[in-house]
Amino acid sequence: MTRPALLPFASRSIGFVLFGLILLYFLPLFFSLSAAEENPIEPEDMVLIPAGSFWMGLDELPPDSPWGQEDARPKHRVSLPAFLIDRYEVRYGDYLRFDHNHVLADRTSDTPVTQVTWTDADNYCRAIGKRLPSEAEWEKAARGEDGRAYPWGPRYDPSKSNTGPGPKPVGSIPGDRSPYGVFDMAGNVSEWTDSWYRAYPGNTYKSTDYGIFQKVVRGGAFNEKQHFADEMFAQTTFRNYNRPHHAGPDNGFRCAKSLPVK
Repeated sequence: MTRPALLPFASRSIGFVLFGLILLYFLPLFFSLSAAEENPIEPEDMVLIPAGSFWMGLDELPPDSPWGQEDARPKHRVSLPAFLIDRYEVRYGDYLRFDHNHVLADRTSDTPVTQVTWTDADNYCRAIGKRLPSEAEWEKAARGEDGRAYPWGPRYDPSKSNTGPGPKPVGSIPGDRSPYGVFDMAGNVSEWTDSWYRAYPGNTYKSTDYGIFQKVVRGGAFNEKQHFADEMFAQTTFRNYNRPHHAGPDNGFRCAKSLPVK
């Protein structure tokens, strides 16, 4: 009597073993990719700002304010998806590699770039796969979710930001650090955003500058002649603006980046 062949059984056994080995190899990779999607890794020199709402604008002025911020009213909740933003303002040395003709006298490579138009800033961010932050993204990154007046807290402290006569290396003032770990949002240079200068929802202040011809500029800055209202310019709610083709001696920028849509 002929014994039945063992080959089909052996083939199935080998198949199960191979399938198990494949699972053992790919399952950790699958779970690591899933975790990376839920918890994106921060690229070097960028900070992850989590999704959620925050208080934008103000109703009552901080006690340090020398005059009003009518265009920053009313205080309102804004919800944003998660995004990435540069930990530091764009350095002069990095920008110079992008535009060799943008030579600034008496400037070191680690100080923030200035004298850039909105178009210059937008082109730089796009060239490295990023973008300019919106005004709301900038404010959330600067003040966190608790509506603080300054990146460090409720009261002005001149030692915690650079509003002096010249720029300093980015991140060199530890006190000018937001709740998320973003530096130089109260001083050093003011920063371009991607938003047009418009009234907030519910705002009744009338301005001939509202519209789609001025881009919002955020954050305090150094100033050779010293603004007498440094504390107001350093506030997280303070709004400034400029035409996209203008460049300022104390105006720079930082980049942001959207996260993949799931």
